[in-house]
Amino acid sequence: MLYAVPCRDLHVGNHFARSPQIAIVNEQRQIKQIVPLVESDTACNKKKQWISVLRSYDVKSVVVRHIGKKMLAHLFNHDIRVLASTGKAEIGALDFSNLQQVTDLDYGREPRNVCHSKKGHSQRGCSNKGSSKKGCGEEGRKKDSAILMAQPNHLGGIRGFRK
Repeated sequence: MLYAVPCRDLHVGNHFARSPQIAIVNEQRQIKQIVPLVESDTACNKKKQWISVLRSYDVKSVVVRHIGKKMLAHLFNHDIRVLASTGKAEIGALDFSNLQQVTDLDYGREPRNVCHSKKGHSQRGCSNKGSSKKGCGEEGRKKDSAILMAQPNHLGGIRGFRK
């Protein structure tokens, strides 16, 4: 079985999607491949790279230290087993049989840049004034529905148009 481990300098990376590399490791703790992740301006692109690597190597287990709830849910939905590592362990020293399996979404962290205040914004991390932050792939759907909802309201202002 192959394991995917987010890493930095052959140590388990602190956060799943923010690690610069993915180590593909077999059960004997031999590193089969180190896959560099391309730096991206969005977290969505990094997550897409992760999914691509997991599929191409047919990985069935992932070792994480910290991970977001949405990505954790995505892994669960694709029947990928998630194991929790403590500290920044050296990849060659990992004992996969002794790592605790993650089975609950509560292990995952909430997104950093989610707006939480009464108006939909927190002071820290929300650069999207006027609307709430959206996750990967949600932006387009929200805009389309807003456009569809806004059109009937503007038609009454057109001269000679009857409802």
